[in-house]
Amino acid sequence: MYYLLNQTNQIIAADESLLALCEVSHIDELSSKIILGDTTFDPVSEDQIIINNDQTYTISKTSLSSMLGDLTLVNVALADSIKTDSELSELLDEDNFLDDITIGDTIEENLDEIAPLDLDLDADLLSIKPDSDEETFSFRDEPESDELDIEDLLLPETEVSISPENNEDIQINIEKISQEMGVSHEDYNAFLDEYIDTALELETDLQSKEEEKRENAVSTLSQLGDVLRLPVIDTIIKKLSTAPTNTHKGLIASFYSTLSRLTTQTDKEEAVEEETEDISLELFDMPLEKVKTIEEMKAAKNVNTNSFGTISLDGIKPIHFDFQLEEAANDLSLPVELIEEFVHDFIEQAHIETKNMLEAYENGDLDAIQKIGHLLKGASSNLRINALSDTLYQIQFCEDSSNLETFIKEYWGHFLSFEIQINALAK
Repeated sequence: MYYLLNQTNQIIAADESLLALCEVSHIDELSSKIILGDTTFDPVSEDQIIINNDQTYTISKTSLSSMLGDLTLVNVALADSIKTDSELSELLDEDNFLDDITIGDTIEENLDEIAPLDLDLDADLLSIKPDSDEETFSFRDEPESDELDIEDLLLPETEVSISPENNEDIQINIEKISQEMGVSHEDYNAFLDEYIDTALELETDLQSKEEEKRENAVSTLSQLGDVLRLPVIDTIIKKLSTAPTNTHKGLIASFYSTLSRLTTQTDKEEAVEEETEDISLELFDMPLEKVKTIEEMKAAKNVNTNSFGTISLDGIKPIHFDFQLEEAANDLSLPVELIEEFVHDFIEQAHIETKNMLEAYENGDLDAIQKIGHLLKGASSNLRINALSDTLYQIQFCEDSSNLETFIKEYWGHFLSFEIQINALAK
């Protein structure tokens, strides 16, 4: 029995014997049963697996290079049915294995009896030597054949770690993708969160028996997957358009399972989080007096006497500029409804970050103000809110704190106008 694994250790092909063993007739059915947990491939060791919690099988793996990328061919057999070279050699050396069979007079007598039959066989295929009294045939003789063994067609074996069921995180190269899209890491994460929320909202439509609902949901998720550079997601969701209806349940389960494993967090970031947690836990092991001293030192360090003053945004009038959701949607090749969701999220985020900006101004923290300006500028630029983005650009690169109040109030006037326009559309 054989099956093929792709680069993510998913079974993408299987022979008839393996399909029959798993009680399915098509690879899509097998994939669905694996996703749902009805069929299991549990690795026992590097060369053994248990299928369906029932029988142990020995596997051998061979790396393949194909037009689809690197693949792995897995040969499956019952654990006790594969003999090593040494075991086969011992069997061949035993006296009671099979003696040579002598073909001589008995064959000639039998040939006389069937002489009336006219056997018109090619002389190259059958040769009888009447001059020889005996002809010896041995099972030890290896027949010559021009046929190629399947092993002759495969690349040399290499050690490959295989896990038929892969629950590991799927790492998104946020550095590369955000650069290609021209967005910040924060914005990409925000877009990814929106995509996941949208996918969850469309789950009912994906499972709907109405073809139009399914197609609209697939189209939306496929378009967004392309924008966010998520080929692993896009491949699964597009299968729903062409796959048989009886396989949809498994494909949908695979889609949401894969979606839950997406992450933009690197191992380095995880290590930093663990280190921070360890440091915090150490405080519980310290004497109370020492903890108080540490906290007092932190508080003293955070005190900033270089305040820029305070800014009141009360009474600021909206500064009108035009913004069209349809234009932004067309420019980003996204549905208008999705852009509208992003815009409402941005408005909510802007209220929070503006409050943080005013606090940073009171603390005299120019660096924090510039970072907030950069964050909001990136989000507004991605949503094509250009007039608002320009005002935030001034805040991001402002080095003279005396100009900050003017820039912040100008930004807020534009923001109020933008918020009024969006709220009017929602009514």
